[in-house]
Amino acid sequence: MHLIENKYETAGLLKLPPHARDIAEHLLTLTPLNELLLMWQADEPNQDLLHEHRVPEKLWPEIINATLLAKTTYFLPNPNFTKEELLYLMKAACSSIGLPLNLYSVKEVIEMSREEYPIFSEWLKTFANLLKQKR
Repeated sequence: MHLIENKYETAGLLKLPPHARDIAEHLLTLTPLNELLLMWQADEPNQDLLHEHRVPEKLWPEIINATLLAKTTYFLPNPNFTKEELLYLMKAACSSIGLPLNLYSVKEVIEMSREEYPIFSEWLKTFANLLKQKR
């Protein structure tokens, strides 16, 4: 039994084939957010994990994006977060679904993602409201 039950966005994870999902779950569990972001930015697949799970390299972008989305949305809203911390999480999550905040407004991302990523959409709305309170 988990001590803390948290709803996070799993839609990206569920789209992955099972062997690719194993890698994503491994990364989600063992890799800190800052390292995931570095892996995402580097765009260089983890060959060891891919080989171990017999996953083709072409699935790496989907794996890392799904993992990043799940990891960021796992963070619960916290009024003690600074503006910078809120934006950091929001930007990472939005970028992981291909809707970066430098191209789209938060309102647009919420609307465009609502159907495919319902948990993320609500998470983003909550974080955006927290951010408004900080200004």
